[in-house]
Amino acid sequence: MFEPNSFSFMETFYFWVSFGLTCLFILGTLKLSSSLPNRDAVSSQSVEAISEEFYHFRCISTQTNSNDVAPKEFENSEVFGKLTIDQRVDVMRDYLWKESKSVYNCIMHKENRKCFKYDSRGGIYADKKYRIEDMVMKYPHTYHTIINNENACQDDTYIVVGSPVGPRQFMERMGTREAWGNIREVEGKKVIHLFFAGHDENDPEGDRLLREESEKFHDIVQFDMKNHFMNLTLLAILTYNWTSHYCPKIAYYVRADNDVWYNPRTHIKQFLMQRRSQTLIGTIVTGNKPIRVDVSRYWMPKTLFPQPVFDPYPSGCFVTIAGDTLATIVKYCEHIGPIIYFDDVFLGQIAAITNITLLTYPQGVMEFMWKAYMPGVYMRLSAAHRYTPVDVVALWQLANR
Repeated sequence: MFEPNSFSFMETFYFWVSFGLTCLFILGTLKLSSSLPNRDAVSSQSVEAISEEFYHFRCISTQTNSNDVAPKEFENSEVFGKLTIDQRVDVMRDYLWKESKSVYNCIMHKENRKCFKYDSRGGIYADKKYRIEDMVMKYPHTYHTIINNENACQDDTYIVVGSPVGPRQFMERMGTREAWGNIREVEGKKVIHLFFAGHDENDPEGDRLLREESEKFHDIVQFDMKNHFMNLTLLAILTYNWTSHYCPKIAYYVRADNDVWYNPRTHIKQFLMQRRSQTLIGTIVTGNKPIRVDVSRYWMPKTLFPQPVFDPYPSGCFVTIAGDTLATIVKYCEHIGPIIYFDDVFLGQIAAITNITLLTYPQGVMEFMWKAYMPGVYMRLSAAHRYTPVDVVALWQLANR
């Protein structure tokens, strides 16, 4: 039985090690902050110096295999926020490519899954028990865009690839841009990639950073909904509604999580060259049962979902939606009762009451856990789940050798 307050000797040891490393990081950040010039006056030379401090923090973290904690903390620090958007991009791009080189070299010499940076620990239990009232989406309700790149789609745009992200996930967005998110055409079909985000009302600095990022890349749409794990389905509905409105002529919308490695060349060439109507394509999950244990991150109480089994649904980390299906999803979402926070189960609920067809990918198209790199396997994949931004950039280099 899970006992959240019990710790083994090793867990206690790792706690104190982590505590000590955190203290070192804070001292380093304070030292760097005191010597940093104003954001508007930072020179290219000082950017290089900041970048060196950034790697110093990273080296501290990786001594305990802590999954790049220090760089992520630095990314969200006041020091990082004082840089201009161009400087933030340069620092992050430099970090991603330097770190991905070590992953790339490890894979080339060992072909071992331990080369990857993704840490599978955690994510099973909720930080605290969910409140029932937070588990139901506030919809229908009028929401607005805070950031709106309404001209992202052109008349000849064939596919929109969209990734749900948190406003502060700059590293994840840069990893995508440096890899598969930069693809604009496959076999003559025009492709665009967009990020869709919610809003943290208590983080005006994050809003500023995201706005500057959007002004540079023009690939972000932000809604005035709360950024929260419980609002994933709401973010999906708003995303589908936005895409249906501003990209009405597309053949497909491809949803790819920000921890997914995606190969648009393989995927589009094999599966999306012909248009389909009222179709969801993915890894179709059947017979899956709700988790009734309230300490689980994926707890679903009977009061919200009394049925013993979910309707068949496409796994949400990577799913393809025919263009005309987006409006159908938005139209019928008011007819399924409480809208729960599982955005993939939600699609299955919609499919069950409409004429939407569920198509499943053949075996070997999608992987849900990182695995040892084998060229023959990875080159056939359309997507693979659970990779860090560094992993994504490294795999993209391998795919384009």
